[in-house]
Amino acid sequence: MPKVGETDDRRRLNHFTFWPGFLLLLGGITLGLTYHEYLAAILKTVMEWIHVNFGWLEVSLAIIIIMFTVGIALSPIGNIRLGGKDAKPEFTFWQWFALSLCGCIGIGILFWAMGEPIYHMMQPPLSLHITPGTKDAGVFAIAQTTLHWTIAQYCFYTICGVAIALVSYNRNYPLSVAAGMYALFPKKSRPVLTATVHAICLFSLCCAIATSMGAGLMQIGSGTGMIFDYVPGHKTWAAAAAIIIPIYVISSYSGLKKGMRILSSGTTKAFFFFMGLVLFLGPTLFILGIGVESFGYFANNFFRNSTLLNTMQVDDKWPMQWLVPYMEIFFIFAPLLGHFLARMGKGRTIRQFILVNIIPPTVFCHFWIATFGGTAVFFQWSGLYDVWSGIHEFGMESMVYILLSQFPYSKVLMAIFVITIVFSFATMTDSLVATLAIISTKGVRASEEPPKHLKIIWGIVTGLIAYVLCVCGGIEPVRGLISLAGFPMMIFTFAMCISLVKDGIYLLSKPDWLDTETEKN
Repeated sequence: MPKVGETDDRRRLNHFTFWPGFLLLLGGITLGLTYHEYLAAILKTVMEWIHVNFGWLEVSLAIIIIMFTVGIALSPIGNIRLGGKDAKPEFTFWQWFALSLCGCIGIGILFWAMGEPIYHMMQPPLSLHITPGTKDAGVFAIAQTTLHWTIAQYCFYTICGVAIALVSYNRNYPLSVAAGMYALFPKKSRPVLTATVHAICLFSLCCAIATSMGAGLMQIGSGTGMIFDYVPGHKTWAAAAAIIIPIYVISSYSGLKKGMRILSSGTTKAFFFFMGLVLFLGPTLFILGIGVESFGYFANNFFRNSTLLNTMQVDDKWPMQWLVPYMEIFFIFAPLLGHFLARMGKGRTIRQFILVNIIPPTVFCHFWIATFGGTAVFFQWSGLYDVWSGIHEFGMESMVYILLSQFPYSKVLMAIFVITIVFSFATMTDSLVATLAIISTKGVRASEEPPKHLKIIWGIVTGLIAYVLCVCGGIEPVRGLISLAGFPMMIFTFAMCISLVKDGIYLLSKPDWLDTETEKN
């Protein structure tokens, strides 16, 4: 057992991690707001260069990691129980599913479930030779949106979670992203590795959270504006931030087993309730039909549509607007959401950990996209509403409310959706704020919560950054930083895969799968 002084020291702020990441973030945001157009032009050029020269690498590594994840689940390593053979789970399967679902998808799927399918339906990739606006385009649109929001991202998050959980619970290393790569580095270089990796993680994650939260604030503002018939602006976004920030800060403050568990369970129930309402009040038979057809298309064309690039069709911008940027975003979140998932792994085998963190969320997300995306496709195909024109006129954030306005009891549905966004938003941010707090310390263990004051600091900082970017119109240029941040995170993800194999083989040689002789620092 560690001494009290040792425990206190591990929970202290790691200045070598916190300040470089924080200052880099502050500098990037400041440049984005001060030199808006100049920085946007530079980042756009850099982003396009990365997409053209490394898009193939990001896409191919995604496929490799998916197959690697399946291989680990089927291998002897999959039999290892996180925490040792006698370890007991700390969460029920429902709590685990709710935490995994809400902690990872956030508001992304709420924001894109209706808008993205219409983009794919009206502007499909040229290489597939699909006529825009047709049935084939509609089926492709639902299937491709499902592909973007399911298997790849959950494999990324889960395999990183396995790597971190394995060393945290079975080798007694700190609960950290860097610890998931310790097998690749000698002990003497680990302090430098930890500080460097976590500083990059802090910067990358904050950029990703800020852009995501900015989109959420705008969507909440759009919804309340349509409900109460006013034009949303700075005050609306400020009010939304003032409501959301205390929710996820208080939840994070109370810990994973209290606030986050309750918040995620309630949010998941709200997801099912709202999805059921839209399914039965909307074009039910159309939703069910296109859901089945798109799933078949998704399964039959998984590898083909996971590798859609513009080789020999350089004028086709679709891959660089959708597939490649998605891989970058998923790589950014992979080590960090994997860190969050690792905290729920104790007592489960690695095989269980992989299956539960991938299959149930994938099934749920497909039903969600088929319901909401199918409704949007139906409106566009049937001519009841020109969704494509509406997106260009009112913006993506307004689209879901415009379509809900066509339903009976539209105001009630809009209000429910706004509430769902608020809690979904708060749930994902809760998980990420806790991760930011943990990797800011010198080495919190898997069984410990990070210092509460760090949760409060990161909760307020991320919320304020999102609001400032939203008000100043700086989200777009800062999004260019995602391409830069995604590259090192891709390397971290791949390194964790290799480290996982080495740690797994090492632990299989231990009779109880628990390395009690490893160092305690």
